[in-house]
Amino acid sequence: MTQSASDPKPRLTTLEIVLQWAQLPPEHLNVAMKALEPELARQHQRELEQARLEAADAKDARAHRLYLGGLIAGFLLSTGMLTGAVVVGVNGQAWLAAMLSGPSVLSLAALFVLRKVDAGAARQSALLHQSALGAGTQPGVDPALQSTPPGSVV
Repeated sequence: MTQSASDPKPRLTTLEIVLQWAQLPPEHLNVAMKALEPELARQHQRELEQARLEAADAKDARAHRLYLGGLIAGFLLSTGMLTGAVVVGVNGQAWLAAMLSGPSVLSLAALFVLRKVDAGAARQSALLHQSALGAGTQPGVDPALQSTPPGSVV
């Protein structure tokens, strides 16, 4: 226990009080211990509460780091996929660009940022992805021939 500026008398610790009472006869020590029991219980409760608060703070800090890591991973993944889509799209591979820049970017970003996947949203994303891949190919043209850059020989 510390001495505060407003309290001119120093506060004695439990051990100091017991040592002072130990100099008296045993009956007095028994009375002193019974009187100190509530103080010891309060002190114990304060220590338990302090430990609980420290554990909650540590848990909150871990959750914050996990959330921030998800945000960073989602951003890097989305940026990488979109950059890759631009690169392969410029090189004439439209189907791969559609696959990298389609609804899968949104699904993966939502997975990393929100940390949950809705089954309905996942189905809708799959349908949008299939339609994006279907729109990337021209009807009547072989997809293997479509991905070759113009002017190259097959």
